Amino acid sequence: MDPNPLALARLLIPKIPFILRTLLTNRLGWSPCSDKQDAQTEIVVEIVRSMFRSQKPVGELQAGTTRDPGIKGAVWIAKVACEVSDTDANFVRDLVMRAVKELGDGTEKVDLPELNDVGVDGEWTGYRAGVAKNAPRPVLAGGEKEHYTSLMKETTTPVTILYFHGGAYFLLDPCSHRALTSGLAKRTGGRCFSVRYRLAPRHAFPAQLIDALTAYLYLLSPPPDAFHDPIPASHIVFAGDSAGGNLAFALALLLLTLRRMGINSIPFHGRDVPLDLPAGISGNSPWLDIGRCMPSINNNAKYDYLDPPAPSGLPIRSPAPDHLWPTTPPRAEIFCGATLLCHPLVAPLAASTEMWKDMPPVFICVGSGEGLEDEGTVVARRIWEVGGIVDFVLWEGQPHCFAMIFPTTIAGKECLGLWADFCRGVVVEPQTVKRTDSGRFGRAFAREKVVFERIGIEGMGVEDRVVEGRMREMKRVAVEREEVDVREFERGMGKSRL
Repeated sequence: MDPNPLALARLLIPKIPFILRTLLTNRLGWSPCSDKQDAQTEIVVEIVRSMFRSQKPVGELQAGTTRDPGIKGAVWIAKVACEVSDTDANFVRDLVMRAVKELGDGTEKVDLPELNDVGVDGEWTGYRAGVAKNAPRPVLAGGEKEHYTSLMKETTTPVTILYFHGGAYFLLDPCSHRALTSGLAKRTGGRCFSVRYRLAPRHAFPAQLIDALTAYLYLLSPPPDAFHDPIPASHIVFAGDSAGGNLAFALALLLLTLRRMGINSIPFHGRDVPLDLPAGISGNSPWLDIGRCMPSINNNAKYDYLDPPAPSGLPIRSPAPDHLWPTTPPRAEIFCGATLLCHPLVAPLAASTEMWKDMPPVFICVGSGEGLEDEGTVVARRIWEVGGIVDFVLWEGQPHCFAMIFPTTIAGKECLGLWADFCRGVVVEPQTVKRTDSGRFGRAFAREKVVFERIGIEGMGVEDRVVEGRMREMKRVAVEREEVDVREFERGMGKSRL
């Protein structure tokens, strides 16, 4: 949300009648969402929904959401560039492309991503205690390295969270998620490394996955001039929200696939780095189905701010065209072409149950009011079905990434606390992380304390045959749409559609 008071006023003033009406009808139980949402939630969801319906060009949206607002308050930030040699970059890219081929069915069209010459940028994030909310970032003579040293002085555990931000793969940045990552650092006593992966549409899949693997290797095997020492995999937890949750699970699936291909180590920064799995994988409202074709996309639409796609698979409202979108030649999705929509490394929901075997412990939290409810539920069940440890938390009536939108509510605080408890537990006390046959369901309208009910994981969510059928049909429609766009583009008859 634009912090400018005038912009905020322009947004809210036209909605005053809606706000007053919702306050009344929700309290009386007459509003369409009052069965699962209180008035505050219902009002904020509508306001955020109106913001997401912007039809500005992709480039303008991208520039606005990646602009650094500055560093202030209770946060330590140390900016770094994970520089990689051409040899290492080529090897990492080759491994990812081999895994993409291994898990594909031969019909996928994948362009070879360009080499990212400077590696991957990122931010070390930690909690800075004892300062005011608007305290400026201190000026330190040692620059970013001294900021990192100061950050590490306030850590009390070895927890290292490799964080991937959300934003539909084309928006946002580590700088937009500092409140969240510093909050996780505070609650775990550890630190976060937030990755500035390449954004679509300029960089399509698998550029983001290559950047994610590069960042993980950078933690495991840093160059001599890095701020940090090598970090054991057992101290690292993958984490992300929305598209970042997709990337966290896709990276875990990539590691499992490479190990099954007999690739157990990777040369990186002059070392032969064992391809060890991290201590855990976690996702907050993870976007695990890029094509968004599960029933909850439409069933939960009234509770969520994310509009469902039209029957054609197209967004109800498309960004205005600019130099970034539509692409040349056109493709069906900002993130990838249509032939990739059912690839497990693009949409982890497409991964069969057996592909998840040997996963580290997993934490997934979703709202029962969000469009992505089904995909998170199904992936949690599948990991559990092959013997995985799964901490699954479902929140009644909550929209997409609600803990980031409502961080000060009882439910928001509880959700972030559970997430941090998982990250801390799998690193500091892994022996206490146990497999259970049930998840947790958090009731809505919590005022003082969230009351959880146990829900069985066995048989949870949409049946596999329904998932597979819907994903196949979604891909078929997208492929046909993309083929029409490409033909029109080649004939010069028109532009692609989003």
